[in-house]
Amino acid sequence: MRPDSIFLTRIAERLAGVLGMEPRALEEKRLRSMVATRCRVLELADPAAYAEFFESSADEQAALIDAAVIRETRFFRDPAVFAQIQTAVVRLAALAGPGPLRVLSAPCSTGQETWSLAATLVEAGLPPGRFEIDACDISPAALAASDAAWYAEDALRHLTPEQRASLGAPDAGGWRVHETLRERVRFTRRNLAESGALAGEAYHLILCRNLFIYLAQPARETLARSLAAALAPGGRLVIGTADRVEELSALFTPLKPASSFAFVHRDLAIPIAPPRPLHSRPAAVAPVPAARPQAAPTAIEEALPATATGLYLRAVEAHQHGELRKAERRCRQALYLDGKHLPSLELLQSIWRQQPSLRLRRALDARIHRVKADALRTEETV
Repeated sequence: MRPDSIFLTRIAERLAGVLGMEPRALEEKRLRSMVATRCRVLELADPAAYAEFFESSADEQAALIDAAVIRETRFFRDPAVFAQIQTAVVRLAALAGPGPLRVLSAPCSTGQETWSLAATLVEAGLPPGRFEIDACDISPAALAASDAAWYAEDALRHLTPEQRASLGAPDAGGWRVHETLRERVRFTRRNLAESGALAGEAYHLILCRNLFIYLAQPARETLARSLAAALAPGGRLVIGTADRVEELSALFTPLKPASSFAFVHRDLAIPIAPPRPLHSRPAAVAPVPAARPQAAPTAIEEALPATATGLYLRAVEAHQHGELRKAERRCRQALYLDGKHLPSLELLQSIWRQQPSLRLRRALDARIHRVKADALRTEETV
């Protein structure tokens, strides 16, 4: 054990407690790098000195949270989700009556999901004055970027001209979100791992995607109860495809039996006949090469099970560290367990932007299109 490991453990336990994560899920290599950076910024001698300062400073805890949170987001991520929301707008607006449709985007990260949601509601025919969106995150830096509502051109390169126009207009070498959308969104700092984070709120639509997969069991239970209390009767909860955890399933049920991301209160579910079996042949997919010999497991690898979700989270960690080959290998292993694991497919697509083989890129694009089309068919409104 390295001499500074005891101080890193103290920092990991405090940080994980705030974020609602397991301490061992914070990879030591990454945490060591973050602490070294903060020591240089603050001109502190070593992790021991930083641990003392970190534990006594709320501002420094916020700064390290900014460095620690994972920000995997982009505009109109998972198009099937936004297509399903667009078809459900009339039904959801009816729940609101004469008042505005109330929507929650949490966590909102740097705002791409929130603005995509606002643009989707307008495109579906809902005037801006008929909806309100609350967006929250634990990261002050992410909230500042969200509230600025300006994005570099690179952030929109995957969008169609119609999607770009629905979001905003060119400004200062980038893209500025429309003022009519910005007026309908409120950004606030909230820690969703804490009880009472959503106290007193009532929303007709909640998007809480790709958060449960990072949380420890107590935080998962707290968040599930908060969402159940904040979702208005008849409202819908949208989660990530990998977020269907036991704590959530105890309080919510899929909108349809085959639904992967749209949920309603369990006690308000509408009975639906089970889907008819499909007899079509599975689509051909690109072959997955055998995995290369693996290095010794890291802390996060020991903490996460060998499931598609666990392997995807390992891929995200590797991708953030610039270890693209390792991230690609983890994605492939996740897809071996679940060939339709959309987060792994999309991360692999991001990694393969520089893939020299056009054939492989096209095969992956086609595979993602099929998975999303299947999801869209199952998410049609009742």
